[in-house]
Amino acid sequence: MNRLKFLRISKVNYSNVSIASVEQWKTITEKFNAKIKGTIVENWVKYWKLVARDYRDVAISLKDEARAKPGKTVLYITGFGFLTLCMASNPNSKSFRAKYIQCANDVALVSLNVANPDSVNHLKYIERCFNANTIRYANLGLFSVIWVDEFSSDCDTYECKCAYLQVPYTKLSERILDVGFMGIWWVISRKMLDYDINY
Repeated sequence: MNRLKFLRISKVNYSNVSIASVEQWKTITEKFNAKIKGTIVENWVKYWKLVARDYRDVAISLKDEARAKPGKTVLYITGFGFLTLCMASNPNSKSFRAKYIQCANDVALVSLNVANPDSVNHLKYIERCFNANTIRYANLGLFSVIWVDEFSSDCDTYECKCAYLQVPYTKLSERILDVGFMGIWWVISRKMLDYDINY
C-alpha cells in the first residue's frame, strides 16, 4: 500500500509545480509593489535595489578583470591575505606582559655572573616602567608599539594633564620600548637572544 502511494507521488509533474510557484511569486510581488506605491517604503526599496545592482556590477567587473589579468589578481589576493594575517596576529599588551615575565623567569634561572648584562638591564628597565605604571600600548592595525610615558596614568598633576607639556610626536621614537609584529615582540626577543652569555 505504501509503495503504491510512493509511486503516485513520484509521478507528479514537478514542472507544473515550479511554474505555479513562479506565477504565485510574481502575483505576490505585484501586489506588494501596488501596496507600497507612493510611500516611503517604495523609495527605500528602490534605493536598496540600486545598491544591489551596483554591487552586482562591481562583482561582474572584478570577475572579468580577474580572468583578464590573473597575475594581478593573485598579487592582490596574496597582499590582502598577508595584511589580514598581520592584523589577526597583532600582539596586545597582555602578550607583552607575558613575554616579559617569561624572559624574567629565564634570566632568573641563570647566575648573574653568567647572565648578559644587556638583557638584565633591559628587563630591569621594563620592570621599573611597569612599577611606575608608565608603559603605554598603541595598536596600529598591522603592528603594535609599546612606549614609555612621562607620568603614570594615575598621576593627576597639572604637569601631566597640560597638553603643552606632553611628549611631542617628534620624540616618541626615543620612547619606543618594543614593536610587536606577526605575534612577536621584536626588541625584547632580540635582547634575549644571548641572555646566558656575559660577553
